[in-house]
Amino acid sequence: MRAEWEACYRAEMPQLVRYLTKCFGESDMSDAADAAQSAFVELFTKWEIVSSPRAWLRTVAFRQMIRRPVGYPLDERSQAPLLSAPVNFDFREQEREVLAVLRQLPLGQSQVLALIYDQFTYQEIAGITGKSEATVRKCAERGRSAMKELLKKPTGQKG
Repeated sequence: MRAEWEACYRAEMPQLVRYLTKCFGESDMSDAADAAQSAFVELFTKWEIVSSPRAWLRTVAFRQMIRRPVGYPLDERSQAPLLSAPVNFDFREQEREVLAVLRQLPLGQSQVLALIYDQFTYQEIAGITGKSEATVRKCAERGRSAMKELLKKPTGQKG
């Protein structure tokens, strides 16, 4: 069990932090890393019963980011093994521009688009977000449309 969890950690930790960064912004990267670590700690205790760790991790970490008290680190008293995983990202200029636009969208739309970027299906996204598949499709459509409009605007100009 531990070897499988460690393999999942090594593969998914950077992706999970990147997903949270897409949803909440680069300024929250340390909070994203804390939420991701905390989600992995919880996954460790539930490894045997979680059928889709990738989706489960995104659900739990996203909820932790929403509930996090500002300026207070997540619980550090966990008993799960801690592994080092690279979580610092060097975003290219174009990625930074897209991330900045993504953060201008409503949180639900940015979450759906970030999950699409992570190659989840609409059905999987519905399970992760707790929304219907039709709502996920509509969020994706509206988010893409809004992003196209925002990307057309000159840098620095908002709504």
